Amino acid sequence: MELKQENQEKNPSDIRKTIEAALFMSPKPLGMDVLKQITQAGRSEVANSIFYLINDYEKRDSALKIVSGKHGWQMIVRKGFDEKVVHLASSSEFNRGIMRTLALIALKEPVRQSLIIKYRNNKAYDHLHVLLEKGFIEKIKHKNTFLVKTTPKFKEQFGENSVILKKKELEIKK
Repeated sequence: MELKQENQEKNPSDIRKTIEAALFMSPKPLGMDVLKQITQAGRSEVANSIFYLINDYEKRDSALKIVSGKHGWQMIVRKGFDEKVVHLASSSEFNRGIMRTLALIALKEPVRQSLIIKYRNNKAYDHLHVLLEKGFIEKIKHKNTFLVKTTPKFKEQFGENSVILKKKELEIKK
């Protein structure tokens, strides 16, 4: 009986550490259900752990912080440090062509689809399809074409400064 009780009560420190590790490893926000599954803890235990971690990162004046968004929580690099380390980030789930198309959209939004095709070639139709399917862009009918712009998911995934960082990256590659 004592063994069952021990399994039911999770160590709050272990829950926090597991959530911290998950947020650190994940390239995208993690929702409550995912964190509950990973920690095998209840909703209140996960919520308390996240609250503790957010405050802990604020207190220690870390280069990292935990933010909440529509799709859950994510560990990100604070402004001012992100520009210094962005080149170290692992490759994204998209290939270079799709990333360049997405960068063009982010830089020029809202941008006409016809202009995207003009600059990026016919492959951009496939890129737009993938980005739309993944929820990073939206298309709005405009005359004989579409206006294309990024979604809130784009900002969550790539951060608030992503457009600034992409501009710098494109300037460097010219």
